[in-house]
Amino acid sequence: MDKIIATSKSNPSAQPITLKSELTAWPVLGWLLRKGYLMTGLRSFSLIVFAIAIGSGLYFQDARVGLATLVLWGIFWPLLTAVLTPTLGNVFCGICPHGFIGKQLSKIGLQRSFPKKLRGIWGGILMIVVGYWIIAYAIPSFLSSSTRNSALYFTLFTGLAFIIFFIYKDMAWCKHLCPLGRVLSTHGKVGILQIQTEQSDCTRCKSFDCVKACSYHLSPFNFEKRNNMGSCTLCMDCLPACSSVKLVAKPPGAALTRPINNQNRYEMWVFVIILGVAGVGIQFLHGLQHTPLKPYLPWVLLGDLLHDFISINPETFNIGRFLALVMGLGITLLVSIWGYQKAARLLDMPWTKTANTLAVGLAPLAIIGLIPHAVTGFTTRTAHTLSQEISTLLNVNWQIEPLASRGDTWFTYLNWLPYIAMLWTLWLIWQRSGVLTTNSQRRMKVFYYASVPAFTYMVIFAIKLMAMMFMSSSVSHVH
Repeated sequence: MDKIIATSKSNPSAQPITLKSELTAWPVLGWLLRKGYLMTGLRSFSLIVFAIAIGSGLYFQDARVGLATLVLWGIFWPLLTAVLTPTLGNVFCGICPHGFIGKQLSKIGLQRSFPKKLRGIWGGILMIVVGYWIIAYAIPSFLSSSTRNSALYFTLFTGLAFIIFFIYKDMAWCKHLCPLGRVLSTHGKVGILQIQTEQSDCTRCKSFDCVKACSYHLSPFNFEKRNNMGSCTLCMDCLPACSSVKLVAKPPGAALTRPINNQNRYEMWVFVIILGVAGVGIQFLHGLQHTPLKPYLPWVLLGDLLHDFISINPETFNIGRFLALVMGLGITLLVSIWGYQKAARLLDMPWTKTANTLAVGLAPLAIIGLIPHAVTGFTTRTAHTLSQEISTLLNVNWQIEPLASRGDTWFTYLNWLPYIAMLWTLWLIWQRSGVLTTNSQRRMKVFYYASVPAFTYMVIFAIKLMAMMFMSSSVSHVH
């Protein structure tokens, strides 16, 4: 929780704000933001779509494809989260139906303080690892191929979220337990949208209207000084409350090149775990496993052996896929710990400070690498099938063709994004290394050690490419 500080100084290294980059100064958009109409409208629309998706999954007969699976797994996840977060920032949380209803429940609820031992990143990380990633890896068809299961799954999380909102204050579910909350707020640092304030006004302020308007009990007037928006969801409730609060557009990842103050002491684990699961693990499962190397992969061999030994149907629980998750995460954790420990000894600094500073550079690698998969799936399958489902529901005859096919030229450019993410990550790690030391030789060594997690991903990516180029295969595509 941020402390309210009466005075604040402008960050001298912050980039200047122009009228063009200050979105709240735009004639129509600024008025919609200041009045709160834009965000309220987006949240209302998101809530309606979310409710219809869950309702259809619970009401209609279970099917492999339907509104529930198309909306929940094709639009909300991964399209909105994988595309919006690394571009605009953490705006998905700003329009999330859970947070929209949760703010009202929190106002009329018990207003208890969330237990200190459960605060921080670990609740949300545990929820997403156990509650989603293990299921997605080991039982992939359980959720995304069943409208009933998908609806029940999101109903369960919605009920749990609403209970937490009602009992505890300061949006405890979003800040400490939401499976996506900590992930998106961390990786949202890559996005262009930031909340800033007119610092000259803040030094004289005695009312702190921006703090009072924030349901998360954050201090927007400290964001720029700290170069850290913390667990801000970009709900933008502070904009109507104070005219000195501004929504600005910065270059992508601008905050990641400068020192970040008041970081959560365990925040580095979020970056490393996401890279391990959504980066290295995905390359194991949807990269190497879709090449001619598949029969020789250790998780495949061990998985087949264990299935024969303990007689578990792979459709019930695929041990090989689960092992790909464990190995991807385990390898990433090991190389990251080793690299950051070596860098900390070289700098003679605490390991936590070193790792927190350097791990931020990993932000683009995993999440931007997911964009091609999300966009490809939506344009080639989801959008077309969703329009058919809506036309059936409304009893109209819509004939909408798929938005794209895999042979389209523009997909070639889309597939360059992982390479851009790799180069961007290395550049950010170099910048982060400069935050810790100005000695050129020491900085180069720190850069090398801090880049070991990224190098690990790149090596696996290169092996996948070589297997596709030099080994015969009938696989149509890989990720």
